Amino acid sequence: MTGFDDHDRTGDAHRPDDPCGQIQVDLSAMLDGELDPSSVRRVVVHSDACRSCREFLDGIRAQARSHRALHTVLTGADDDRVTVPASVAGGTAIRSITVGELRRQLTENRRQLAKIFYELGRGFVLLGKTPKFSRVVAKEPAPITDMCRRGRNLVDETERLTGGSSAVASDDGAGGTGFVGAEWIRAKAVFDDDYVHSDQENLHKGIALLEESLMLDAAFDDARIYLGHAYHVANDAAAAELEFRHVLELSNDAGSRAFARLHLGNLYLDTGRPDRAEDLFLELVSSGEVARRPQFGLIYFNLALASGMQGRFDDCRTWLGRLYSEMPHKRRMIADEIRARAEFVATLTDRPQVYDAFAASFPCWFPNREAC
Repeated sequence: MTGFDDHDRTGDAHRPDDPCGQIQVDLSAMLDGELDPSSVRRVVVHSDACRSCREFLDGIRAQARSHRALHTVLTGADDDRVTVPASVAGGTAIRSITVGELRRQLTENRRQLAKIFYELGRGFVLLGKTPKFSRVVAKEPAPITDMCRRGRNLVDETERLTGGSSAVASDDGAGGTGFVGAEWIRAKAVFDDDYVHSDQENLHKGIALLEESLMLDAAFDDARIYLGHAYHVANDAAAAELEFRHVLELSNDAGSRAFARLHLGNLYLDTGRPDRAEDLFLELVSSGEVARRPQFGLIYFNLALASGMQGRFDDCRTWLGRLYSEMPHKRRMIADEIRARAEFVATLTDRPQVYDAFAASFPCWFPNREAC
């Protein structure tokens, strides 16, 4: 066959008189075993002379290898071997890898993507934060652009491992094999975002990203607790409670359970259930986590609020006393927190004798901020 130059093509469409369009259709049919012998010879000769069609053939061969590798990953033993593209570009370079190692890499990539979604979600929630939220979340947001760059790199790595397949196998977190695929497509859209949103949009975007993180790794306690925080800020108390309860019921990590107790208690305080909040705070103190983790020291303030809101002012004063004596470096911050709790201050103000007793014991907080 003559008359076919080695030429470049810049688009997918071919002119009606261009034979490459039909050749590439025939190439796909050939790989599927649906082409007669004479047509196969014509396609092979053409592809040998035409670089565009040769590259097209290499690409669909690589895709076919990827699908075979995926099938082996789903059904094969750990020591079976598959070939996967070593580079996305061109898809022609391949390497051999065991099914067990490929499963491990894909599972690790999935967990890394869950962490990236978590960091992005946390960052977006804090971009849309309220003063209330700043009181319950201490960590600073991760740089969003940096996390998106990491996410794009991870998506590229996963595509490299699977040859661009839209679904791969991975551990589902419960000892079995699950499917991963759609999340990588969604991730691409996330990482191409322009990140210009209102506070409310940032909050809801953060919630969506945290939910994505948990779809990838349902046992990711940090993401679930932070999602509960975000729901709390969005005034969805029922959804926030479900997330915190999930951690308390299913997590084996003492630290995660302690944070869940703390923030579920805060939710109860904000929704007028100080008795239930107090129970959780007392559980946290008795767990020993307060002694092991200094960041839980402010639980005494929470307990003071819970007992004070129930009219038990002696208990309230006892908890404030512990906070005042054990954490003097936090006095100015607590002064601001007390002033932000208008309902609690009003409860004391309505009882002059109680308020005067508090002011005598804690002049930094009742009422002179300057005394700090």
